[in-house]
Amino acid sequence: MTTTHMYSPQSTAQSTVRTVLSARDLSLAYDRNTHALRGVNLDIHAGQSLAIMGPSGCGKSTLLHCLAGILAPTGGRVIYGDRDLSEMRDAARTKLRRTDFGFVFQDGQLLPELSALENVMLPRMLAGVSRGKAKKVARQWLAALGLEGLEDRRPGQLSGGQAQRVAIARALAGEPSVVYADEPTGALDQQTGQEVLALLLQATANAGSALVMVTHDPNVAAACARTITMRDGQIEREVTR
Repeated sequence: MTTTHMYSPQSTAQSTVRTVLSARDLSLAYDRNTHALRGVNLDIHAGQSLAIMGPSGCGKSTLLHCLAGILAPTGGRVIYGDRDLSEMRDAARTKLRRTDFGFVFQDGQLLPELSALENVMLPRMLAGVSRGKAKKVARQWLAALGLEGLEDRRPGQLSGGQAQRVAIARALAGEPSVVYADEPTGALDQQTGQEVLALLLQATANAGSALVMVTHDPNVAAACARTITMRDGQIEREVTR
């Protein structure tokens, strides 16, 4: 069943789900006349997929970047566990993005000089994981995403869909609580995009990770458990499925 309603944070509260990340009265203003976010309230639930939609300039990518601790809001809070991301130092937020968050971008942002295996291993090693363990986990994720036998290929030797699978493996190898995806199928053809989306949704659900995804594509959004639509820096409505 699909339910559409005007957004209020209380209407999405559920006793049967665990909230891993919350935004409360989140605002971001570049100057007195330019407001990217205006008092956003949102809960992100473990193992659940959330799509963020809206016209260009509505604040959806800004919201994703604030939720991930990439941008610091000018008002309100982003709560992860018992920590307020807006009060953490830059170095602490950077560390959190290595250990607790995963990222999938439209173009993958793989390092071209590294193999698929090395691209997946690198964030784990930067987080302090031993090379042997990082390699083992990277191989497991690449195999799970249908890339067994392609571990030694560099990004330039992979198709667009294969490269995005590597990016998904990299995002999930660290067992993140939240995976952030910014237009992850935007650079792919329709069929490949559908395949990558299905893998991303299945992999994050199996891992118990929340998925927060910015998209312009209503078909991509419809595959998620929840969709919020933004306008002028605010959440206008929400659809739950």
